[in-house]
Amino acid sequence: MTDTLARLAAESDIARVIHLYCHALDRRRWELMDQVFHDDARYGFGDIGGDWRDFVRAARSIVDPLGPCHHMVANILMDIDGDVAQVETYLIGHHVVPADYPPGLNTNGLYYARPGERYVSVVGGRYVDRFENRGPGWRIARRAGLYDWIQDMDYTDGGLSASPDPALGKHGDGDPSLPVVARLMGRRG
Repeated sequence: MTDTLARLAAESDIARVIHLYCHALDRRRWELMDQVFHDDARYGFGDIGGDWRDFVRAARSIVDPLGPCHHMVANILMDIDGDVAQVETYLIGHHVVPADYPPGLNTNGLYYARPGERYVSVVGGRYVDRFENRGPGWRIARRAGLYDWIQDMDYTDGGLSASPDPALGKHGDGDPSLPVVARLMGRRG
């Protein structure tokens, strides 16, 4: 029973880190990334590689100019052996690319496929991670991101432009989700 509870606790902690990563990316709460990665973690995804801080700098230059993004994860498969876990996570990332998206931010053709046009880029891929439970708990020690497919689509707002402002998601502190992560950010909720 103890082994089962420990495994379930580890799985829950690892899944929470994966979900925190998606939240930090989509809400542009970059300061949360230090709770996702170990200090010496390595990261590789497409043209981006190196230290996890290099990834955050590159991701900010790619993601910050975008409109809304949603990174959704599923099919999290884990092999946990003591304080090390090999984890594969399927993801689908939706990215609203504005018409004035900076042309210099092209990454493998991913974000600048339709210059001068607002569109949605949907990416299907996977994160293949090595998680380690050390110091502050389970965090990513190494991440490899893989693209499985990309689809670009015409953008339609579905009537969102007529919606009241409080009904719309935001980036950063303007989003109503702030109380969910306030303590993680060292703030009062």
